[in-house]
Amino acid sequence: MKNMTRDGRGFSLPEFLAYACISKAMRPYRRASQYAIGLIIPQWSFKATYMRAALVVLDTNQDYRLQDQVKAFEEDLAEGHIEAIMDMIQNRKTIILFKSDEVIPFHLRHALDVIIEVKAPEARQVRGVVRWAYKVSVTEGQAEALATCDWKRLKLAMTRGRPISRVLSVIEKMAATEPAEQKPARDPEALSDIRLEDMFGYGEAKLWGLDLARDLDDWRAGTISWDDVDRGILLSGRPGVGKTIFARALSASCNVKLITASYAKWQAKGYLNDFLKAMQQSFKEAKQYAPAILFIDEIDAFGSRDAATGSNASYDIKAINGLLEQLDGIEGREGVIVVAASNHPTKVDPAILRSGRLDRHVKIPLPDLQARAAIFRVHLRESLPEEEYKAFAELTEGASGADIQLTVRNARRRARRLRRPVTSADVRIHLPIAAKVPPEALKVNAVHEIGHVVVGVAVGMELVKVEISTQIIPTAPYQSVGKATFARHTWARRTKAYYLDLIAMTLAGMAAEELLLGCHDDGSSGGRGSDLYDATRTAIAVERSHGMGSGLASFGDLADHPINEISHMDPKLLARVDAILEEQLNRAKEILERHRRACEKLVESLVDRLGLSGQEVMDAIDKNTSSQPTALVRDGLHSLSSAS
Repeated sequence: MKNMTRDGRGFSLPEFLAYACISKAMRPYRRASQYAIGLIIPQWSFKATYMRAALVVLDTNQDYRLQDQVKAFEEDLAEGHIEAIMDMIQNRKTIILFKSDEVIPFHLRHALDVIIEVKAPEARQVRGVVRWAYKVSVTEGQAEALATCDWKRLKLAMTRGRPISRVLSVIEKMAATEPAEQKPARDPEALSDIRLEDMFGYGEAKLWGLDLARDLDDWRAGTISWDDVDRGILLSGRPGVGKTIFARALSASCNVKLITASYAKWQAKGYLNDFLKAMQQSFKEAKQYAPAILFIDEIDAFGSRDAATGSNASYDIKAINGLLEQLDGIEGREGVIVVAASNHPTKVDPAILRSGRLDRHVKIPLPDLQARAAIFRVHLRESLPEEEYKAFAELTEGASGADIQLTVRNARRRARRLRRPVTSADVRIHLPIAAKVPPEALKVNAVHEIGHVVVGVAVGMELVKVEISTQIIPTAPYQSVGKATFARHTWARRTKAYYLDLIAMTLAGMAAEELLLGCHDDGSSGGRGSDLYDATRTAIAVERSHGMGSGLASFGDLADHPINEISHMDPKLLARVDAILEEQLNRAKEILERHRRACEKLVESLVDRLGLSGQEVMDAIDKNTSSQPTALVRDGLHSLSSAS
């Protein structure tokens, strides 16, 4: 407290205590000329007090009413004010207050220099602060009473010159006469204790979780041993797909305690021995509550020992070895299931994914149309008509579960401000505005998709369905206006013929436009995700990865290499690839010409109905092709899923 004057610019004992706690936590960084520090404070309801104290920690001459260097991170407003926080980090010194480690956003976590957990004031600390600020000595018991009492009462009762016995008496009277604290009425639409059974769009991860819940019940009953229970899984997927929510729902369905951890949380103090102790403590806590789930977020932060270089290599290797030791468990970790999450699973050390550790890897996809509708239904607590959920889902293609939850949260906030239940209008105001696809564009899309399906069926692929969309979101960077879906067969032989069929089908949308409309537009060409780009990458793989071209030498997996970089490796490659593309485009045109009448009928049906099943397409081809159409459809194993 030596750097602060006793007048404290209006400070009372709570501010002095908060100052002492923050100052102690930040002691290693106080002399730094620049920093951006995250502080996890012990009681969020006192955040305003901690904010005033933090400002004085930054600068003892700081007026605590000027809060441009300290901010409290509000979880519900994260999307609205995170940019302001990021701007604050550009200051010479910045402190951000957090309710808990779990609410710190991924990107903000890495923007901060360090994240520190502030400890609540202890009796010894209270005695020192009171003696310094008020020149009053208090006993150990009195200090403990002051440390545990409500800071609002403490602020009113603790005045200069008042005997400490009188202070404690006033606090006791306040507590005795104060009416019972009224908890705010819970939002009836808010989610609580969500279970896996209630969640949608999680695919294989959900099935695994439900199986785990049954296995844990059997293990508790003694009908199976721990060796029969899966003890670890790695969940991967884009940010926002709901990996953390999945862990919470899994713990609810399994009826076990959830312990959360992360590399950043374990590494908060910086030193390796502190890191390893924090990690061991998390596993120890999970064992104490066994059966329990230990959730490790952003496990890719550990990196891989093979990629560890530079001055931090020794630290990283020892950290990974420490994790492997805990996953193996010298004394066993019976009853502890480890669920890890990662946005970059390829960066995880392979040893972590070895059998007996995190030996199952499940990728959580973005939710499809049906899943998005179901997620809206769950978050809106089935308070709106069923058709509304589908309408919302159609406007949120490419959205994650977290995106949908944010939309519904914003809608509920709007409804609360208007003092009424949530309506469809509250949700729609936070959704993109759709534009209707004009009839002429709808026909072009139908021609394109029918080209894919007719050629796909002709070369032996198993068509599931084809569909086109009547609306688009103008503000979306990329979206599908049509999709042809083919079945996947695990045991299909991927020979050269397979890849040539795939290229022909991929270019068939372009071929259909040229055949039926006179030319193709740039919707089927261009950058990553376009038909022509995908066909080009496949042709490159035929030539330089799979040994199916003019030479056997393989460049390996070229998926992440730009095409111009690959062409520099083999200057004559693009000429050979062009020949393959030209040949398969002409092949697709020939197939479509033979089935021209069927194509025209199918285009009309698709424009009228917006979707056709694989069987309906097959029936139309049979009906509208004069010369033994079934002879053109091979019984091959070729299969895939295609969207264009």
